[in-house]
Amino acid sequence: MMSKVLVFLIAALIIIVLLAALQIFLSMSKNKYLGLILPVINLLVAAFMSFGNMIYTGDIAPILAAFAVFLIPAVINLIIYKACREKIKEKNNQEINKMNIQDLE
Repeated sequence: MMSKVLVFLIAALIIIVLLAALQIFLSMSKNKYLGLILPVINLLVAAFMSFGNMIYTGDIAPILAAFAVFLIPAVINLIIYKACREKIKEKNNQEINKMNIQDLE
């Protein structure tokens, strides 16, 4: 029993790490919209999983709470996206500054 739980936890951790690496890879690409794929998918999954239950229960408070919980991966992916895009912007600004300095010489 304990070994099944351990295997599940290790598999879940590996999946989380791989998804984070994929998000970083997509966010660092030249196309800025590729990095928004995973957050949008997470947002759609959160909406379907939480608001789909409204048909059965009709109560809004637990549905909004579930939506907030399901949004956590989307927020994390958006933070990764923002950090990567800032890094790219900073790198581009440094290159432009170097080119400007070379032009002045």
